Amino acid sequence: MPNEELSGWKLVVGDVFREPDYPKLLCVMVGDGVQITGMAVVTIIFAAFGFMSPASRGMLLTRMIILYLFLGIIAGYVAVRVWRTIKGTSEGWRSVSWFVACFFPGIVFVIRTILNFILWGSKSTGALPISLYFILISLWFCISVPLTLLGGFLGTRAEPISYPVRTNQIPREIHARKYPSWLLVLGAGTLPFGTLFIELFFILSSIWLGRFYYVFGFPFYSAYVVGYRLC
Repeated sequence: MPNEELSGWKLVVGDVFREPDYPKLLCVMVGDGVQITGMAVVTIIFAAFGFMSPASRGMLLTRMIILYLFLGIIAGYVAVRVWRTIKGTSEGWRSVSWFVACFFPGIVFVIRTILNFILWGSKSTGALPISLYFILISLWFCISVPLTLLGGFLGTRAEPISYPVRTNQIPREIHARKYPSWLLVLGAGTLPFGTLFIELFFILSSIWLGRFYYVFGFPFYSAYVVGYRLC
């Protein structure tokens, strides 16, 4: 039987807070994740209490976009604070803030542009007009980017996150994996994907396919139960 002193969490406790190979990518993903999560949580709360009606799909989508734009200040703050924690200095915070402001919106913009060209080629009425593109780009670079940079500046003034444990100077040896990485990723992602698929299907259907989504209370209650269990 393995020694309880050297099993479980204690095996990796001195290595989990070691600087990753791509620290900037980690900070960008954390910042964008906080921004998207904040937008989703606020939208679900307001919709659950009746402040946002799913019958008004255009208004719901517009408010989600506005929430995402203004939450850029939180994304920049979190990303730069994580960066400062990892590196021990604020040097390079502007680059991190710019990546946070452009990473996820840039991916969405490129995908939407490709789909829009396909719709234009098929002469579909679902294609976005060019004027709306200029409006979205203006909102992106006139609101989201400045707020993200402001949040990053505030993150440089915040105290670094203190680690609960000390990191070992010598990295622990990692044994060869028994199963390939893609199989582990597939297995770990199947359960949450299956759980969220139905909710996301109805939410996206209400936005793009003209259907109504009235069950905001269910994800709100589920998030409350999960948070209560975690606490």
